[in-house]
This record gives sequence, structure tokens and C-alpha cells, in this order.
Amino acid sequence: MRARNRSPVRVVSVAVLVVLLAGTAATFSFARRVQHQQEDRLLRERAGEVVALLGTSFSSTESRLQLLGSVASSLGAESSRAFAVAAKPLLSVAQPTIAAVQQREGALITEMAVGSGPAPGERLSGERAAVVQRALRSPRLVTALSPADRPDRLLVALRAAPSTGFVVYSESRIDPTRITPRTPGSPFGELEVSLYASDRADPKALVLTTTKGLESRPHLDRRTFSVGSDRWFVVTGTNHPLAGSLSRRLPAIILLAGLVVTALLTLLVEVLARRRVYALELVEERTASLREAQRDAESANQAKSEFLSRMSHELRTPLNAVLGFAQILELDELAAEQQEAVAQILKGGRHLLGLINEMLDIAQVESGRLPLSPEPVLVSELAGEVLDLVRPLAAERSIHLLGGQIAECTDFAFADQQRIKQIMLNLLSNAIKYNRTGGSVAVSCDRVHEGWLRITVTDTGPGIPADRIERLFTPFERLGAERTGVEGSGIGLALSRHLAEAMGGHLGVDSEVGRGSTFWVELPLVEGPVERYERLGNGAPVVETPVPTSGRRSVLYIEDNLSNLKLVERVLAQREDVEVIAAMQGRLGLELAHEHRPVLVLLDLHLPDIGGDQVLQRLREDPLTASTPVVMVSADATPGQVQRLTAAGATAYLTKPLDVQELLRILDETLTRA
Repeated sequence: MRARNRSPVRVVSVAVLVVLLAGTAATFSFARRVQHQQEDRLLRERAGEVVALLGTSFSSTESRLQLLGSVASSLGAESSRAFAVAAKPLLSVAQPTIAAVQQREGALITEMAVGSGPAPGERLSGERAAVVQRALRSPRLVTALSPADRPDRLLVALRAAPSTGFVVYSESRIDPTRITPRTPGSPFGELEVSLYASDRADPKALVLTTTKGLESRPHLDRRTFSVGSDRWFVVTGTNHPLAGSLSRRLPAIILLAGLVVTALLTLLVEVLARRRVYALELVEERTASLREAQRDAESANQAKSEFLSRMSHELRTPLNAVLGFAQILELDELAAEQQEAVAQILKGGRHLLGLINEMLDIAQVESGRLPLSPEPVLVSELAGEVLDLVRPLAAERSIHLLGGQIAECTDFAFADQQRIKQIMLNLLSNAIKYNRTGGSVAVSCDRVHEGWLRITVTDTGPGIPADRIERLFTPFERLGAERTGVEGSGIGLALSRHLAEAMGGHLGVDSEVGRGSTFWVELPLVEGPVERYERLGNGAPVVETPVPTSGRRSVLYIEDNLSNLKLVERVLAQREDVEVIAAMQGRLGLELAHEHRPVLVLLDLHLPDIGGDQVLQRLREDPLTASTPVVMVSADATPGQVQRLTAAGATAYLTKPLDVQELLRILDETLTRA
């Protein structure tokens, strides 16, 4: 016992450990990502400051050249000494030349100069002449990088006075191969920068760099900026993290804290789980009677859980082979004993298939994934179909079926057509199987209170004791009927209650020992489709649109709800050139579509044999119907369902209750195109 109880403890501890480790890893990864994003943001901010500083520097250069241009224009060619006095304070070691040039008779003549460049009166050529010519054509500062000799020269020129043709240019020595030192205490001491006199990182246009190999680093900010009329390129990196020390250490702190918390919580779960096991063992030892009751409850629940855990669609594959080969054997000429054996195989296989389907339905209802399409269902029609299905079973046991009262019921219940039929079949089958020979089963309907309709199935069986009624709805609980030889699985009533509640209704039972039982299902009471159409039609008359046609056109409506079929027939009667062909099953609808080639197919989504989506797929795959417009009709108006079927080839999607005007509009458009 203790070894068995400790195994789940170990599983829980391991599961908690795995979950906490996964959470720690995810948090650590998130913190690292946030840290990287913060570093990138700070780098972008610092790179913007670098660009702003460079822009300010070149703006200052442009201002100085404008000042010198004003001096040169005012002095003319008479005195270069005053120009030299104004330019000399701007001359540095790296700036060997500042000159004023004027264009005369197609030549560029140096009028005034300071530094080691061309002397006054000298004619310009090469890169100097090229940058001056560009300055004459541009109102902004122009630049050029001249690698003619070493070290390289950076040329900066500005047109000073358009009327006089003066251009002032500055020439600076640069050595891009020399690492530029950082100024102590500079706010950019943590940055690495490479500057290019180009719009890209061209090594031939490198002006300066603060480090070697900057372009090979993983985290860099690359951007272009304007220097006068030119575009320059700057690459910015970091030589150490920009974020604070706490931010850098935060991922490691989170990882360490997460591991510590994981260890502590895992230990706590282990201790608590072991204490729980000990408490359970102590209770089992001291309370034998309580343990017996608990064991019975857990046994039923465990049977359900084990069955559901082993239940899957893969079970259908071997079952399909069993039923398929058994049916093949049934076609052969077999001895009487062999025929009986094959019949037993088929009977058992079909029973197992029904059991699988019911259990899968229960699992879907409990998980909330059961697809439902509630709509108005005429109770008398539903009861008539179900009574016809169970009549052979009643005849075998000489049970009288009394359904005259419900045949006169003209009320509509708001329910899923297939699921309410499934509930009624379960109730009637049980009423027949567990009845006395020669007994009777009555079906009726009543309005119990405002807005609710009750469908009742009453039998003359032995009845059920009051203390055992609630156990009726426990899966696989048959109240000892398994010893009577009556076939059954014990899950029909449990499934029926789940289905009724999923449709917003209730299912219950009243029973008296020795007199019989009454099972009832209550569902919302609604207005019928035809009645609703007639009521709304008075206020919103249908506009008849003449449609030019040659002969009558057929519209195929595949629908298992007879009331909805009558409604569409009533609506399409507005069009004299249209006839409605009805099919209440998907496979029959496919045959009729292939035979009649309708101009329009109205297709219900939930059909008794195959789904409406399968019918749509087959219509699209058949060359004869691939281009036929198909309009889906369903009470399921979820956006995902509409998008899925429209993508699968549906022309339109109409929801119930039908919008009559929209239906006629689609019909008229279809007839016009046809």
C-alpha cells in the first residue's frame, strides 16, 4: 500500500520540479531579452548623441567658412592679409590650409590662403579643384576625401558669395589608421566610433576610428547623417555594457533565485505529499467502513477514468477491420454454426462501436468541445421519427407504444436536432428494455412553465427505489441490471443528461416501485421557423425581383429538419421559376446534385449521416458540381466556423433563423449569373 501511494508522490514532485525549472528558464530568457533590448536602446540613444555632436561640429565649420567668405567678399582681391588675420585663429595642426578661391575665365585661382596649401595667385587642380567646383554648384557645405598622399586630406568647401564667385575651403590632415585617443572624462568614453565620408562603411572613405575591428562586433548602430549636401556614415558600438551593474546581473540573480525557490518548493511539495500519504494511510487503517464507501466511489470513477484514458480514435481502426472482414465472411456460404459465429462477431463489434461513440460524446461534452447547432425542432416530427426507430424493439417484447398525444404537439423546442433525437432514443430504448412483457410506453409533451417545454417518456416497468435514482446517471452503473441478461452499457442516461445540459435544458426522473418510471427532458420553448417567417413577413414584405430564365431552375436544399425545409419552400415560392429539391441526408444530397445539376445548393452543416463540411468538399471535388454555388445554413455563427467553410469553397454562410431577404438576394444573384 505504501509503495503504491509513494509512486504518485514521486510523480507530483517531479512534475512540480519540471514546471518550476521551466518557469525559471523562461523568466531567465525573458530577463536576458529585456537586458539586450535595453542595451540596444541605450546604444541607439548614444549613437544619436554622436551624430548630433558630429552635426554640431560640421555646422560650426560651415559657420566659420561663411564668416571667412564674408571677409573675402568684402576685401576683394586687394588685401589677403586681413583674410589671413581672420583665418589664422581657425588654423590648427591638423588643418594646414584655409583658402578663398575665385573662378575667373574658367580657372579656379587662389585669391587668399593661410597655411601650407596653395599660395595666392596659384591655380587649383585635382581634388581641390573638384571640391571647389562642387561648392560652386551647391548652396551647402561639400566634402571630399583625398588619399593622394599620406596622410589623407579632408577637404571642406562652401560657396561664399554667388555674385563674386568666391569659395572658401578648408583642408585637414587625417590618419584613419591611427586609433583616435579618448579625452579623459568624456561622456563618450564608453563608445567606439568609426566615421566614413561616404553613405556606407567604405574602408577607402574612413575618416577616423576609435578602435580596430569595430565592424565585426555583434551589437552596433549604423546610420547615415547629413554633412552639408553630402551623406556620411557613422558606426557606433560600445566597449563595455551601457546598462547599470544591477541590470547586467539581473538575469543571473533571477536564475539563482529561481533555482533556490524551485528547490524549496519541490522539497515542500515532497514533504506535504508524504504527509498526505501518511494521513490517508492512517485514515484507512482506523476507518474501515468509510474506506469501503470511498473505495466504491473511487472504483466507479476509476473505471470511467481508465476507460476514457484508453479511449481514442485509434480504436476504430482495428474495429473497422473486425467488422469489415466479418461482413465479408457473412457474404460467403457458411455452415450454420459459422454463420452464427459471424453474427455474434458483428453484433459484438457494432455494440462496441456504439459504446466508443457514446464515451467519446461524454468526453467531448465534459470538455466543452461538443459541436452543437441548436435550432427550432418540431417535437411531433421528432417523436414520430424516434417512435418509428424503436417500434421493432417494442414488437419483440410486446410493448405497446402510446404516442398519440405527442403527435398532436405543435410546439418547437430549441435544441440540436441530432442530439435531442439521441436523447429520445436512449429514453425510449431504456423504457422498452427494462419494461415488463406486454407493458406500455407513453410519450407526451407539456408546457410546464413559461418558456419551457417538457417531453415525457413513461413506462410500466418495475420502478426504481428513491435511494438509487441518482446512481442512474453514473457511467457504467446499471443498478444490477447486468445480472438480468438485458443488454446495455450503463452510459446512455449519463450521456443524455450531459447532452440536455449542454443544450441549456434539464433531464430528470420520477419513479415509483411497482408502478413504473417517468423520464423527462425540459428544453427552451421557441417559435417555429414558418411561424416566425409569417409573423415577420407582415412587417417586412418580400420584394419580388423578376429574373429572366428559360424554364424552371432547381435549388437543392440538404436539410434534416423538416420545419426548416418547409420554411425554405415557402420562401422560394416567391420565385415562380424556381423549384426546390429536398434531401434529408448528405449522401442523398450528393446524388441529387449530380443528377439534377441545381443552380444553387443550400447545405445544412449538421446532417445525420455525414457532416455538411464533407458534403461541401465532395461537391467541390466533383467536376460536375465544382462550380455550383453552395450556401451553408447553420445555427452555428462563430466567426471561425464561417471563415473555415468560406475558405473551403462555400459561396455564402447563412445563420438560423434565416434572413429571408438575404436568402432571396443570393438566389436572385445566382439566377442572374446562371
